Amino acid sequence: MADPIRIEVESQDKMPSTTEWKMTGGPPLPILVPATVYPPREDSELLDIALANLGEGNGRKFLEIGCGSGVISIAAAKRGWDVSACDINPFAVAATKGNATRNNAQVSTIEGGLTSELVFTNSATIESQGPFDVIVWNLPYLSPVNLDEPRLGPFEDAGLVDTPENNGWGVALLNHLEQNQKLLSPGGSIYLVHTNNERGNLLQSRWRKYGWATRIAGELRFNDGERITCFCAWKPFSHKSIEWHNKLDSTNLFLFENERDVGTLIACKNQKKGRGQREREWIQQPGDFAGSWLLDPNLIAEGVGKIQLFAGIAVIDTICSLARLPLASNHWTNCNPIGNNSISMKWPNDVLFNGKKLAGCLMEGRQTGDKQKVVLGIGVNLTPLNSDTIPSAGLSEIIHDVDLDEFSNNLNGSISSFFEEGELLPKRQDYDQVSWALLGNFLDQGISLQNEKEKLRVTKITHTGELICTNEMSDKIIAESYGNAWN
Repeated sequence: MADPIRIEVESQDKMPSTTEWKMTGGPPLPILVPATVYPPREDSELLDIALANLGEGNGRKFLEIGCGSGVISIAAAKRGWDVSACDINPFAVAATKGNATRNNAQVSTIEGGLTSELVFTNSATIESQGPFDVIVWNLPYLSPVNLDEPRLGPFEDAGLVDTPENNGWGVALLNHLEQNQKLLSPGGSIYLVHTNNERGNLLQSRWRKYGWATRIAGELRFNDGERITCFCAWKPFSHKSIEWHNKLDSTNLFLFENERDVGTLIACKNQKKGRGQREREWIQQPGDFAGSWLLDPNLIAEGVGKIQLFAGIAVIDTICSLARLPLASNHWTNCNPIGNNSISMKWPNDVLFNGKKLAGCLMEGRQTGDKQKVVLGIGVNLTPLNSDTIPSAGLSEIIHDVDLDEFSNNLNGSISSFFEEGELLPKRQDYDQVSWALLGNFLDQGISLQNEKEKLRVTKITHTGELICTNEMSDKIIAESYGNAWN
């Protein structure tokens, strides 16, 4: 026998361990964990907290891939989900089944799942119990070992070590879901756990590239710098298709004058009267992106400035995804390498490349009777504007062969990531640190704000998106760009 297999077989002579695992908001669960089966650890608790925040399952369908000892599935069953659990390790399947019986939980167990050959084994049996409203996987996220390095046994490898093929297990699942529409129900969500190694940092970026929305549901930080992240992925705005128009005066105006559902994206290939801040003209060249989203009117309470800043981060996230960089929104530390790539934000609503305008965001609200509409418009230059009077940059200067459809789908996913709400989604986050870091990429060039006759140094962004500035004698809050200039 090959050495890893011999180790695996010999390990079966070891006695299983026993422990008590406390589910979030519930009693301790007695758990038996055989050798080679992943025991519940901090990452299990992180995932369980995120799932507990979804509330009661009320009979909705839940699938855990790589169920290990079964604690996540058991906790979900006790919260009222209709739970199926699968694992390619037969000892894990047995452990989950036994632990579910021990804790009086109804869990359907299946031997199957993604293998190292990237084949979803026993998929027909798993799919027959779906489609699932929530799919979870505490991904094996240790970096793949080299051929000359010591290895665990095959089952332990499957539970702990990422696969070297196809950019890892997280991307393998993404590819399977893209090719197979039978696992996830419409409006369903995926919850995955990863670490902040190179692959983990890029994982959400890869899901966004396929047009999915992603949002962090929880994080754990350790003293050695390791950060474990649980994130949620879903299809944006209930799978709404982008509504394309060949010619419009203004995508914002179209949404104000026509009835559409929240989450609708109106995109136009030839916008005649596009506008930016203070009614400034936005010139769209052939192939550029111009689009508007109808958002939840409750967002207006958070402040126009904050929404426009977050929309700017969504544009930068889209650039990161297409350029195969970690998302800016994942962590403020990702903003420094973005700055090294000359990408920054200029308050209140511009995205810059090399100091030139690449994109602009405009949020508007209107009240008609007792009905309020909130519309977010975004324009992005895919090619630089050929003008001596309007300095601009184009996405083609950062990413070659930019495809408008791919960019639009990706940006739609990013906008959903920031603004969409739903029963199966984690709560929306604040991105104040990220906003400040991206503005810092702009301010680090020695730029200050000229307000009336004062030269101000920006020191902070408020929680609603205004600037806090100082003239070195007193502080001043700047809420509007009108009458101010950057120099």
